[in-house]
Amino acid sequence: MRLTGEMRPLRVFDNFLPDAEAYRAEAAARDDFRSFDFPEVGVTFHGIAAPTPLNVIAKLQRMFPTLTATLSFFRRSPQGQVEPHFIHTDADMGDYTALLYLNLAPPMRDGTSFWRYLPTGAIGSAAPHERSAEGMTADPALWKRWNHVKARFNRLVLFPATHFHSRALFDNWSAEGEDRLTQVVFWKGAP
Repeated sequence: MRLTGEMRPLRVFDNFLPDAEAYRAEAAARDDFRSFDFPEVGVTFHGIAAPTPLNVIAKLQRMFPTLTATLSFFRRSPQGQVEPHFIHTDADMGDYTALLYLNLAPPMRDGTSFWRYLPTGAIGSAAPHERSAEGMTADPALWKRWNHVKARFNRLVLFPATHFHSRALFDNWSAEGEDRLTQVVFWKGAP
């Protein structure tokens, strides 16, 4: 199923966790970030730490009782980290994706970008890995950004997993001993 022009809502929540600084410090101090291979799709994801505390999951489930978390992890993404994709969907992971930004002072351009595939006009796909090859870069002949959620400490964005999206900075970033740090939660159901 191709999502042509159907801009299902992105939901943005600032000041999401009441104990955000302690939560961030706990995540940043972890020493179990590692790589995971997914040979069935030929990719390796780096900088993953799981399981995560239940703070984010519990709050979102109180807000949206129809959602059920399927997977949650912290992601540390230093500048230059090799990534398996850029523009992609999370259609094979669930119905919705939640992303919590955990850096105190992320670069101004950091965040999550949402893309339209220009040859078809689609903003997403329910077919896992559709457009993966084309999504390796943000080729202006193929892709146009239609929305951007700026990274801000303790901001959570919830969006349909079928939307084409990417981190905003292609090579990730590091600054003053701090790497990009997020929490990702995949969900089944609809808010």
